[in-house]
Amino acid sequence: MPRLPKIGCLYLWGALLLIGCRGESDNCPVAEISADPQDIPTGINQTDVLVEVRNPSPDNGLDVVTGLTAESGAFGNPLARATTYVCAHDVFGPVKVCVDATYVDPESASSDAATRLKLRAPNVYLDDPLDCSATRCTVVNCPKEKNQCPEVSSLTVNPETVPEGEQATITVVAEDPDDNPEALLTTLSARHGTIDNPSARTAHYACDPDVGGIVEICVLATDGDSSCDVERCTTVRCPGEPLENTCPIIEGLTATPMAIPAGRDSATIVVDATDPDDFPVPLRTELRSETGVFDDRFATETTFTCGDSGPVEICVRANDGDPDCDETRCMTVQCPSDVPANLCPQLFVINGVPRVISEGQTTTLVQTRGQDTDGTPLPLTLTLSALWGSFENTDNIPEPNNVVAQNATYVCDRAGPVEVCVDATDGACTKTLCDNLVCPDDIPPPP
Repeated sequence: MPRLPKIGCLYLWGALLLIGCRGESDNCPVAEISADPQDIPTGINQTDVLVEVRNPSPDNGLDVVTGLTAESGAFGNPLARATTYVCAHDVFGPVKVCVDATYVDPESASSDAATRLKLRAPNVYLDDPLDCSATRCTVVNCPKEKNQCPEVSSLTVNPETVPEGEQATITVVAEDPDDNPEALLTTLSARHGTIDNPSARTAHYACDPDVGGIVEICVLATDGDSSCDVERCTTVRCPGEPLENTCPIIEGLTATPMAIPAGRDSATIVVDATDPDDFPVPLRTELRSETGVFDDRFATETTFTCGDSGPVEICVRANDGDPDCDETRCMTVQCPSDVPANLCPQLFVINGVPRVISEGQTTTLVQTRGQDTDGTPLPLTLTLSALWGSFENTDNIPEPNNVVAQNATYVCDRAGPVEVCVDATDGACTKTLCDNLVCPDDIPPPP
C-alpha cells in the first residue's frame, strides 16, 4: 500500500541547495484521527478509521492531503479520510496510529520542476505555507485472538469433459476455522455457461451451447473480512468449437508461508497458470503488490520480501496477448510486525543543461538526482527515457546519504521539443519526474 514518506532536512544539489526544516504552527492544517471500535473485539482483525481535517486557511488555494501511518499493521488506503486499519497478525495490545496533514499545490501537475519538488517533499522547508505539516495520533488495541481465514481444500468438476446436452457437478470443500466475523460464504462463477446455485457447496454446471472448449470455473470463499478472501479455480471442457481465443486460466496463487513469522520477512510465491491454446502469443504472468518486492515478478515461482508490516495484497496478472483476456487473481500475505516500513525514494530534479539546444549541436547534458533514505528493499536506480532520441553516459553515481546522481547525455535524432523523464525505484516504489528539451531545427529528420 502507498505510504507517505517521512523525511528530515535535505541538502539538494544545484539550485535547490540548503533547504531547512520547520515544525508545526497555527497556520498548518491539522487532521484528527479516530478508530471505531478503538478496542478491537476478539476474533476480529480490523477497525474503521476516520480522519477529520481542520484547515485554518481554506481560501489559500491549496489542498490538504493526509497520510496515515502505524507502528505495525496496515491501512486499506493510507491516503483516504475513511478507511480500515488491520492489525499485524503477530501483534496484540496497544498500537499507535497517526495521521499527517500538509498543504499541496493543486496546480502542481503543470508547474515546473521546482514546484513539483514541493509535492515530493512536503515536510521540507520551501515557500510558506507549503513548508508545514502536523501529526496527530491515537491508540488502537489489537486482540490476542484474531480472525482465522477460510480455507478451500478442493474445487472439483465431474465429469471434467461434459457430454453434449448433459451437466457437470461442481463440489466445493471449504471451511472457516472460527466462523468469524460472519458465517462462511462460497460463491461459484464461470466464464461461460450457467451454475444453478452459485452459493451452494454442491452445484450443477451447464455449458453455453455457443461456447466450446476449456471453460474456467472459480469459487470465492469469504468470512466477511475482505483481507481473508480466498479464490480457487479449475477447468471443464465443453462440447463444440471454442471461441477464437481461449483466455489464460490462473488455477492457483499460493504463498508459503501465508503468515510470515516474526524474525523473517519473505515468502515463496507460486503461480499456477496455463493458456489452453497458446494463442495469440505465449502466456506471460506478472506479480504485483502495493508494498514489498519480488525477486522476479515475471516468474511462476519467486521470493516475495515484505516492505511493511501487516497484511499485503499480492496479485498476479496473466495475459496471452489478447487485450480482452487479462486475468487477475489476488491473495493476502501477512507480514510480521518487526518488518520496518519501506520509505519510497525521492526525486529531486531533472535538468537539461541547456534545455534549448543550439543550432549546430545535437546533444545536451541531462542531470538527475534522487535519494532513498532507507536504502531498501533494493538499491535506488535512476532510469532515463524519452519518446525519441537516445541517452549516453547513464551510469548511476552513488553519493553520500543514499543519494544517486546521473550526468547523462541526451542525443537528438530529430528537430523540435521532446519530453525526457527519469524513473526512480527502490524495487517497491517508483517515482517519475519529467522535463522538456528542444532540439535544433538543423537536425535532419529521421530516415
